[in-house]
Parts: sequence; structure tokens; C-alpha cells
Amino acid sequence: MDLRTTFSRATEENVSPDELLAAVRGLVRDLKRQGRQPEEVIIAVKQACGLPLITFAADTDAAADGSQTKRVAEMIVRAAIDEYYLKPPRNTGASADAYEQRLKA
Repeated sequence: MDLRTTFSRATEENVSPDELLAAVRGLVRDLKRQGRQPEEVIIAVKQACGLPLITFAADTDAAADGSQTKRVAEMIVRAAIDEYYLKPPRNTGASADAYEQRLKA
């Protein structure tokens, strides 16, 4: 399922965020492999979800909009940033295995 469809389902239904986060992370990894800069990745994720690219002052006020759409949008942007800057662990062992499993998600 594509990111836009998954995003729409997450904003309209009470579904687990795991599927949405997996879709975001997959897109971010693909874009990062292509050499895209962080800003370009955020834009691509927002476009894939049909979100506005411009943030207005009122959009940053947490009390202004507590809608499901806003919460899900904030979650995907945070997930995209986290995924972009995710680095493999320095140690070997269980943490490296966990990292590999995370990349497969």
C-alpha cells in the first residue's frame, strides 16, 4: 500500500501507526540511498501524504489544532527525520541484530 493511502487510513480510522511508520521509513531509506538531502526527504514525505509544504505560525501552536490529521502528520515528519539520521550501532551483537531487523521493517 502506498504512503498516501496509508496516511489517509491513519487519519480517518483508529489504526495502529506501525503500518504508516513502516511506509514512511521505507520511503526515507529509498530517498536517502538516492542521495537526497534531509530537506528534500521531508518535502517528498509531505507530498506523498498530500500535506502542505508551508508551515504557518498557527500550525506550530500545539493547542490550535488537536485533530487526528495533525497528530498523524507530526508523527510522520518526526519518523522521517529519525529514520534519515538513524545510524547503525557501533557495537556488534544484539544491538546490531536489532538494527538489521529495524531496517527490514
